[in-house]
Amino acid sequence: MSKNTHLEHLEDSILLDGEQGAKDAFMFLDELARVFTGVQKNNFKITTKWDGAPAVFCGLYPGTDKFFVGTKSVFNVNAKINFTNEDVDHNHGNSPGLVSKLKDCLKYLPELGIKGIAQGDLLFTDDKKEKNINGTDCILFQPNTITYCIPKEDELYGKASKAKLGVVFHTKYTGNSIENMNASFGYDVSQLNDSKNVLVLSAETGQLGADTLLTEREKNSLSKLKNTSQTSLGNASKFLDEVAEQIKTKDQLVIGTRLKIFFNKYVREGKKLPSDKVFVKEFQQYFETEVKKAADKVKTPKAKAAKLTKLYDGLDMIKDHEKALKSTVNLYSALQSAKELFIRKLEKGERFGTYLRTENGYKITAPEGYVAIQDGNNAVKLVDRLSFSVANFNVEKNWVAGDKPQ
Repeated sequence: MSKNTHLEHLEDSILLDGEQGAKDAFMFLDELARVFTGVQKNNFKITTKWDGAPAVFCGLYPGTDKFFVGTKSVFNVNAKINFTNEDVDHNHGNSPGLVSKLKDCLKYLPELGIKGIAQGDLLFTDDKKEKNINGTDCILFQPNTITYCIPKEDELYGKASKAKLGVVFHTKYTGNSIENMNASFGYDVSQLNDSKNVLVLSAETGQLGADTLLTEREKNSLSKLKNTSQTSLGNASKFLDEVAEQIKTKDQLVIGTRLKIFFNKYVREGKKLPSDKVFVKEFQQYFETEVKKAADKVKTPKAKAAKLTKLYDGLDMIKDHEKALKSTVNLYSALQSAKELFIRKLEKGERFGTYLRTENGYKITAPEGYVAIQDGNNAVKLVDRLSFSVANFNVEKNWVAGDKPQ
């Protein structure tokens, strides 16, 4: 089944898909540039990435007229499909908070008249609040990391205050069985029935005003970043293809896998990427340390020798491809910079307030990010990883311990 359970970051495309991944990233950036010069194509969409939880799958089970709900576990080998409250208790009884939310979904979501199967993110059930934030009366809900605020002056305030459940849909599935259904990114919520009990929000970005069009200075910046990216790709294409192949093996002791982890390490620590020279030096030290740790954990000489062989092979790869590795760092950094320029533009079109809950109250923050969609089936996420991802690693979520869906 083609499913939408995990989207990759734009810049990670170069590690996961090598040279083709880089070309795909260039294509997405070109399409974004068209959007912000007023010539968007019909087959290209941008949606807001809502920080909802849990992910919800719902609709009529293929071949039947029976409504079901589920989480990402609908894709398990032993799929957890819920037609009744008893199914929810049986499948998710070890997570009481999740059980309560799924039962509410079973109760209210059928009122929408969903055709086929929809995937979305749950925003609230009985946990929304009416609150004043920074002088603004609003409906407040925190499904995961980000707290959302629908202000009183918004036309959806009244509906939100009365709704029993809030959800945002972003993916549609079609097919005649669960096994062969295909995902299409983007969901037309206008086709759903209206329900006083359910607040349905569209994931599509709001109308972008004239003030969001690219300035000449921004066009020049993007042109320079594109030139840097193309030059870097020319130096790194074969290396990136090898990295992508290594990542596919899921071997934790090869350069490709460790390189992706190392890039993400900077995000977790809230750091920007250093110069290519510093990055290569730090990565080599990190790789050597991690593989030696693995070697120290095994007992037999044969197993230890196998680990050390991976170490020597990896160090040789770094030495032989030092220029390509430096170019990979520069390409990754350029893609991040271009992406963040567009994120700042998109944030200007947001309708609702977004906050992080802190010990001292609520702090204004940007949305989680966005999803760029080409032809309905090719998508990447656009997230300012130094802001949201760090918060996602560190801010207390609105899930009770043990209740977060698997």
